Amino acid sequence: MKKAVRGEVDAIATEAVAGALTEELVERLREQAQASAAAAVEEQLSPAEPEPETEADPEEEERSPELVYGSVDEFVREYLRHVYRGATSDYRVWSARWWEYDEAGIRLEALWRAWEHLRLDPSTGMSVWWRDHADHHMAVLMDPEGPFASSKRFDAANGAGKGEPLPYEAPPEGLFPDVRKQQNSTRPAARSEPQLLAPPPPED
Repeated sequence: MKKAVRGEVDAIATEAVAGALTEELVERLREQAQASAAAAVEEQLSPAEPEPETEADPEEEERSPELVYGSVDEFVREYLRHVYRGATSDYRVWSARWWEYDEAGIRLEALWRAWEHLRLDPSTGMSVWWRDHADHHMAVLMDPEGPFASSKRFDAANGAGKGEPLPYEAPPEGLFPDVRKQQNSTRPAARSEPQLLAPPPPED
């Protein structure tokens, strides 16, 4: 700002000294210099107005990824019981009808939701899931004094040999609806392209 004002004044002084300007012209140039200085000060003191933010298009917003498993039942049936194999015993119990036990259902639901979230991290997601979620909750679930303490642990339906998947019995139909269907129904429908009408047939 100082450079701009000094430039205006120097230009006036140079021309006045050279005798090429009349008093009226010098006065007019001085007024212009003062106006330029005032405008420069105003620009420094007044912050620039921010550009208006454009509203994000809802269709372009990042959508949450679709779930791999539609319910905790599908997660237990298709994944958990196969990756957490191991023989049941007096010290390691399980119930094929896990869905009859409230605490077990809540813990398994938490395991499923955590898995769906952490699977998106390709670096340490699964390690965190095993360490902080699976090993913790499964140890509680399979404890003889845990949620399945009242189950018939010696029943063949609840037993598994070494390396076998954990026992499983399907829950009543409709107990665990597929939440992916609800997730898809809440998403905006894809915008359809306008259809061009076919030209009318030529008249005979």
